[in-house]
Amino acid sequence: MEFKVVQLTPKDYREYLTLRKESEIEFPQYVGPSAERELLAGEDNIASILESYPEEGTRVFGAFNNEGLVGVLALSRRLSPKFKHRAFIWGMYIYKSYRQSNVGALLLDYVKVWAASNKEVNVLWLQVTETNQPAISFYKKHGFITYGTEPMALFTQDEYHDVHYMQIMA
Repeated sequence: MEFKVVQLTPKDYREYLTLRKESEIEFPQYVGPSAERELLAGEDNIASILESYPEEGTRVFGAFNNEGLVGVLALSRRLSPKFKHRAFIWGMYIYKSYRQSNVGALLLDYVKVWAASNKEVNVLWLQVTETNQPAISFYKKHGFITYGTEPMALFTQDEYHDVHYMQIMA
């Protein structure tokens, strides 16, 4: 099966919002504040959020096949000169039926190449909930190392969740 990775644009808003809603239903304990912002925006405002993202230092990359959008990975950079060397990976989600198709690896490899071609970015980092063992294993397999854990970092579904911080040099 062939997949193509591209940066999403406002015209992709319907497929993107559908995917975001699915991620919230399946894994509410893993959905962070940026994805929550998108969900709260709803269909009326998600296109404008996607349009504003590049000015805010955010890129959303999507994996498509002939059926449409099957997975996403977003990254954000602070625009401050003190932090622009770090890009934060967030919002990775692959539809369940495509998880064994290497879509996650394809998206992550695409972002690694993007970071390597961007002379200012030398670190890719992310947060992953301690209970999300499949994601932790995936990121370790792709070279990420854990450099810290924040206890009780998230609160959802009446539970606190510890978060691991992981990074890789770009």
